[in-house]
Amino acid sequence: MVRLVPMDPADFEAYLETTTREYAADNVRAGRWTAEEGLAESRKQIQNLLPKGLATPDHLFFAIAAGAPEEKVGVVWLAIEPRGAFVYDLRVFGPFRRRGYAEHAMRSIEGVARERGATKISLHVFGENGGARALYAKLGYAEINVMMSKPLPS
Repeated sequence: MVRLVPMDPADFEAYLETTTREYAADNVRAGRWTAEEGLAESRKQIQNLLPKGLATPDHLFFAIAAGAPEEKVGVVWLAIEPRGAFVYDLRVFGPFRRRGYAEHAMRSIEGVARERGATKISLHVFGENGGARALYAKLGYAEINVMMSKPLPS
């Protein structure tokens, strides 16, 4: 059984640091930012989204708990926005991947979004993340915007 458990402040601080670094690396790899500016840009964007950290209104942070005894197997960051709900992050920790936890967490997070009045849920996924794209397609998410690029030879 998978449950969403509100994230505690200590876990949030560790999550925020990891997320900031990984978001910077993802954007550098995608060519959006340079390696030199990546971490600063990531911090700036996350600070703009979460000016009050864990207490930022309409932003919900959950640990994904599973098993007996319950173990933290991942995290979810959900925002309830005027345009609908938005999943900013879904992460299943390495040793727990490919066990269905992400799918169960997404189904649960859709219920949380509905309970909070959302009629739509959206998310972003980097194009190179084939596993996540396949999961979201399986769950009924459709691509609404595709951005493509090609490196040019020198």
